[in-house]
Order: sequence, then structure tokens, then C-alpha cells
Amino acid sequence: MAFRKLSMFFLLFSYLTAPVVCREFFSSVHEMTKVFGYEQKMLEHMQKFLAANQGKLDFLKARLREFEGERQEALDWGPAYFDSPLNKYLLNKRLTVDWQQVENLMETATGKKPLARLQKLRNLKSMPQKSELEGALDGLLRLQFVYRLKAKDIARGILDGVQYGARLNSEHCVDLARLALRDKHPRLAHSWLLEARDLATNEAANEQLMAQILALLVQSKAELGDYRGMNDTYQELLKLQPASEEHAKSYESFLEAHGGVAALNDTKNIEEHAPVPEKGTPVSEFEGFCLTCSGHWRPSPQDERSLQCGYMSETHPFLWIAPLKAEELSHNPLVVLYHDVIYQSEIDTIRNLVTNKLKRAEVAGFNETSKSNVRTSQNTFLPQTEDKVLATIDRRVADMTNLNMKYAEDHQISNYGIGGHYGPHMDWFHQVTIENGLVSTPEMGNRIATVLFYLSDVTQGGGTVFPHLMMQIKPKKYSGTVYSPMFFCLNENLISINFPAVFWHNLHASGVGDVRTLHAACPIIAGSKWVLNRWIREFVQADRRPCVLWDDSLVTMSQLLEMHKQQEAMNAMQAAS
Repeated sequence: MAFRKLSMFFLLFSYLTAPVVCREFFSSVHEMTKVFGYEQKMLEHMQKFLAANQGKLDFLKARLREFEGERQEALDWGPAYFDSPLNKYLLNKRLTVDWQQVENLMETATGKKPLARLQKLRNLKSMPQKSELEGALDGLLRLQFVYRLKAKDIARGILDGVQYGARLNSEHCVDLARLALRDKHPRLAHSWLLEARDLATNEAANEQLMAQILALLVQSKAELGDYRGMNDTYQELLKLQPASEEHAKSYESFLEAHGGVAALNDTKNIEEHAPVPEKGTPVSEFEGFCLTCSGHWRPSPQDERSLQCGYMSETHPFLWIAPLKAEELSHNPLVVLYHDVIYQSEIDTIRNLVTNKLKRAEVAGFNETSKSNVRTSQNTFLPQTEDKVLATIDRRVADMTNLNMKYAEDHQISNYGIGGHYGPHMDWFHQVTIENGLVSTPEMGNRIATVLFYLSDVTQGGGTVFPHLMMQIKPKKYSGTVYSPMFFCLNENLISINFPAVFWHNLHASGVGDVRTLHAACPIIAGSKWVLNRWIREFVQADRRPCVLWDDSLVTMSQLLEMHKQQEAMNAMQAAS
């Protein structure tokens, strides 16, 4: 399932770089913070305009106080302000709809100069556009669906149990409901419309807004098969607007289609989310992704009983004095988490290298690469020669994987914003993708392995999941004293802040892609996620990871030996007879 994009509450969700033309606000927090600074200049131009129009437009003064108050709140919060997708939406709303109202009001002869400067700022390519609001709304709907959040909680600024400052009003809820209906998510739409109706009642909303809410509620109940609920909502709508011929005709058609009021007695209880399936129930890739991200499916203690953790020093003599901290996450396929393998100083260097280089991530299909809601992030590629830090990281990866890094792909650095995710996918290439020329240097073979470095903490969400393994890995930094187990050295004054990396094989030993390595990046609820990918190719790896001559994706060595043993026993019995 891929949610598409929605209204003002979420423009701050949408900011990514198309190579030259525009940037999208919703896919990267890194880009969001840049345009936030432009609002200060816009406020300054608005102040100049008011100075030239004393005694005019009290509305503008009130709006200025409102904007400055909201901005001061953001400054008081500091960087944590952007942890809330609700705050991001409200900033987006100011930068589009609210500032458009101000701009319209300022279009007078006395305000031409400050107006021209304000318009110049708003027309910058880096500023969010109204079309990007859908990306922000889509991000909230994705969070609601994947993590099974309640619309009532989100509207009150509660995201997965954490309270944030911003709240939604009835119009915001209607925006979300419209997009959910358009994208065939009637359960989510129904929950937002119920919330919108409650909020509109408390806000004493105008008749037109309430009529819109009820009409959309009828539509959602129809898609969910709640015909009694439809009937009751129609009655409420006709009571609100008795003179509406459109509502009367719609209700008449509804009764005819369902055999009159007598057929509408059955009540259907509509849950906001579908029931959680039992563990092991066949589900789609996307459902498995959601269940693993939300924590409803996870490995059992029995699945994890044989897994170990410890120090690894076998792949290079240097590791005798600085062994790697390795934690087994899966034996088959092999998945290992290495703790404390990239330093904050290295991360700072990488972040500086990618400044102004990020652009919207694309997904490789069988015939082409394109932007997709399956992947909402920004990324860029850096060759190893870009900086000595990248070469150092590759030497470390060689130690971690015991693989040759000479022909590895360029370093890929990605940043995910609020709601940013990457749907279920495999890193290895399908043969048709290679044949269609979508893989660079295909002579280097397929991606034999992946190493994913985490470059930041994520406040909420943002885990890496393997749905087939029901496993989730959450980015987390380590801060503590440096310790060497070889010499038992402890230096209380030396503090390290390091991040982990996860390593896995993408291919079976036969070279066949391992479908069990299907993985995904869970949506970001709050915070910003930075990662570094190292994709290692098959070329010159035969001495590091020998191939096998049978398809071990279908049969393992132990199964082959057992079959051989059984065949020999049968041959012996036949010879004896």
C-alpha cells in the first residue's frame, strides 16, 4: 500500500530535491530547517509594510502577533520543535495558505516594495509549494496506518504515546479524511470524520463545514457497509440542511438501493484498524512490514535462543587489540549487528560532505527508476575518494564482513524526514533489471552483501525491519567510556559517542537472491534519520565467500547430505536383494 500526498497541516512534511527544478519538504528534515529561516525575513517585510500603512488593517497586526508567537514557541523549543509532525504541518500552513492571505491583503499601492520582497521569498525554488501538502498529509496517514495510531490521539498531539504541543482542528481532520477516502482507506477516513464532527461541534463550526463532514461520513460508511450508520448520518444531514435538494435526492436513491428503511436495522461496528492477524498467518509484504514496524510481530524467545554476542577479531590482525562488538540477529540468513563502529566525528564529516547535495531518492523497477511513495527520503552518492573518512569506513567494513571492498558501489547517504520510510524491498538486483540496463557496472555482479550504518538517533519510529524474520532493528547511539578487553584498559576521561551498523548477505552461496532479506525502513514518527549504505558486489569475492554448485535457495548442504545418505541406503538395500 502506498499512501499518496494531502492539505496545509503537512506542507512542512514535504521538502525534497528534484535535481534542479524544485525541492520537496516532506522527505527530509535536513531540508526543512533551511527554509524555516526564510520566514524571519518574511516577517521583517511584513513589519515594514505595516509601518507604511499605520491605522490600516488590524487583521494584519493580529496575524503578525500570531506568527511571531508561533515562531517564538518554535525558538523556545529549539531543534525539538521539528520532532513533532504537527508543528511541521502548522509551519507549512503558515508558509502557504496563511501567508497567501497576508500577501493578498498587502496588495496595495502603499505596500508594493515590501510586498515585492515578500513575493520574491515565497517564489524561491527552495520554498514549499501547495502541491507538496499532500506529501505531508500522506506522512501522517502512513504513521496512523503502520503504527495503528488513533485519530483522536493524533488530533490532540499524541503520537504513539508521546504528547506534542500542536493540535488539529476540524478542517485539518477533514483534509486527512479526504485523502484517505481518495486512496481507498475508508477506515482511516471514518475515524478522521468522526473526530472532525466532534471538534466541529465544540468549535461551533459553520453549517457548510459540518455538512461537508456529514456528506463525507456517509461516503465512508457506504464503503464500509455500515448502512444503518449511513441512514442515521443522512438524517442528521437533512436536519442540518432541510432545503438541500441534493441531499434529499441522494437519500432517496440510497433508500431505493437498499429496499427502504426496514433493511437498515443492522448495526455494524467499525474499528479504526483491522484486527491484528495471528502470528504466522499468510499476509502481504506490506502487511508484514506494518506488523513488524508496530511490534505486533516479533521473534519468539525460541527463535532467539541460539543467537550470541561477543567480540570478533578473526578477520584482521588489528582487531586483536580493537575487536568488533558483534551481535547475531539471525543465522539463516546471516544478519549481524555491529555496535560502536562509526564515530560522531566521522558522521559530522559525512554530513558536511553532503550539504546541498541531497535529492529525492528513486526506486529501481524492472524497466526504469522513478520517484515513488514507496520510498520517501533524500539521498546522494559519494565516491570513496571524496574524503579519507570514507576510505577509513570501507576498511572497517572489510573487517566486519571479510569481503573485498575494491569494487563496492559508492557510499549512499540518506536522510528521512517525518513519516519518511522505504517500503519492503530487496537490495539484490533481479535479472531483468540488469538486462534493462538499470544497474551500473553490471560486470561487477550482484550485491552480495549490505552494510547499513546508522548516523543518528531517531526519537520515535525509524526502525529497520525484516518482515520474513519478524525482526526490527532500531538506530541507537552508544555513549560511554572507551574500553579495551584485550588489555583491560579503562580510561575514565575518554568518552566515545558511536553508532551501530547492521550487516547481512543478500545472496545465497549459489548467487541466487535471498528473498528472506526483504527489509524496509519504518516511518519516522519524530526526529530525523540519517543512514549510510555500503553495497558490496560479487566480483573478486570467491576467495572470501566461496560459491556452491547447487541452488542452495532450494536445498541446504545438510539436506543434500541427508538425501545422499538415503540414496546410499536405498542402493545398499537393492544390492542386497
